Amino acid sequence: MRLIVENRFALFGLVALALLALFGLAFGLRPLTPSLGVTEAGTLRPELASRVCPAPHETSGDAESSVAAFAPRVGRDDEGELWAVPVSRAPERGEDDEDTDGSDRGEATDDGGPEERRDLLADELTEPGRIWRADVGDAVLPTALHAEGALASGLDAAQITLTDDAVTEVRCVEPAIGTWFAVPGAGGIDEVELDTLTVHLTNPEEFRATVSVDLYTAEGPSYSPESRGIDLGPGESTTLDVTELVQSTGTVGVHVRTSTGRVAASLLAEHAEGHTDWVPPTRAPDTEHVVPGVPGGDGTRRLIVAAPGDVPVEVRARVILDAGDEDEGGDEASEEEPIVLNVPPAASAWASLEGALGGLPGTVVLEADAPIVAGVIVEETEVDGDDRDVVDTAYTSAVEPLSWPLDVTAVIPEMPEDLDVELMLGAPESDARIVATPIAADGSMGDAVRAEVAAGTTHVFDTETEGWGPPTGIDPDDGYTIRLELLEGSGPVYAARVLRSDPGVSVMPVPPAPIEVRLPVVRDSMTGLVPGT
Repeated sequence: MRLIVENRFALFGLVALALLALFGLAFGLRPLTPSLGVTEAGTLRPELASRVCPAPHETSGDAESSVAAFAPRVGRDDEGELWAVPVSRAPERGEDDEDTDGSDRGEATDDGGPEERRDLLADELTEPGRIWRADVGDAVLPTALHAEGALASGLDAAQITLTDDAVTEVRCVEPAIGTWFAVPGAGGIDEVELDTLTVHLTNPEEFRATVSVDLYTAEGPSYSPESRGIDLGPGESTTLDVTELVQSTGTVGVHVRTSTGRVAASLLAEHAEGHTDWVPPTRAPDTEHVVPGVPGGDGTRRLIVAAPGDVPVEVRARVILDAGDEDEGGDEASEEEPIVLNVPPAASAWASLEGALGGLPGTVVLEADAPIVAGVIVEETEVDGDDRDVVDTAYTSAVEPLSWPLDVTAVIPEMPEDLDVELMLGAPESDARIVATPIAADGSMGDAVRAEVAAGTTHVFDTETEGWGPPTGIDPDDGYTIRLELLEGSGPVYAARVLRSDPGVSVMPVPPAPIEVRLPVVRDSMTGLVPGT
């Protein structure tokens, strides 16, 4: 003992022996798994969900706006809750808050969440398999939908605005740590030009969020002090006009990201000729993308690509058409000779798709040698002699496919009455088979219709010709929803819904709405995972 006390090296040796003994004991009692401290991959049915619909862009006397949400019933005993509330505006920068550090702004209420259960829009929904709907024609604030229990899984929601001469649609988005868009700029790309570009930001959660907006123009990155460090308390929303940042560019990639918290981001683009549309979010940067829902017809079709990395990118794009229409138009060589687009580092670029489409509906398949984001602008035009008039505009973007094993279901929340509706399905890789089931507001189901899409083609299903109609016996004013299910053995399918009113057009890419989500494999680590894009 005296030797140990007097010799520090002996003490160190005893400590080392003790640590080795503890390690040996832990190793002997370890779980019998292939890797020490590694969980097995699994799935989970979500029990909480939030979606945010931006305030309608049009509130004139003839405008009608409504929000619809749907979550399918899986089990007989499924139950939950779904409710919606308006989201207040955040104080303008520089305003004197009640508390200078912001601690009194937007605090959560005792019943869970920022301003939850106050000023409810429509009634709460407690049963899945039914449609929730609210009239938001007079709304001046965003709408936050909150869901619990069975109403949180497979949930999707969308907002439609109708006027005498236009139709616009926007998906109600989930809060995320990052959201991407691809749009033309205010500098014009071959007659395509924006007048204003506005980012709508909403924090529906119980924690503060700090947001920044990055822009990737044709000339490189663009930002301002106003687009950095935007502070949003719980239950607060704001808008950011970025038009000045895109004045001299023809294309732009927009990245909304958070350093703390999560936000729901929507992008409103007003065309130079007055047409206004919501731009759908696109997939996060990747080397492969598919953009569904490019409608047929006369007018401009422009592919917009942004490369956020620090190296130049070569992008190869090809268009797949309806198998029955390929001989009627389009560039047949587009399959063998793709459109090649070179994008500078941290910048954006565009390419024309009219030659490849030939006036036909199609799906755009993209491959790149570095991560990119992508979208398409659609201009519906009328030509009278030398005069060319843009009658309406629409946007579509890259989307995740319906695919096995988990992303096999999708929801089109509302099928409005008195509009022409098309469902565009693209199958770039292999034959795809889906079933579409109409569901009424009260949960009653109509006749399911099976659809098949050949590999390497796009197919357009018209509700009038393909038999996809509302369930019998319902009031047409109540509307209905469509649930899409991928059949076993089917290849991936990319979907978009096109709405047409005379002369308006709108496109909404349809992402999967899975009943279960995959749990990540967790290893012994201090690293945490936050969902987002």
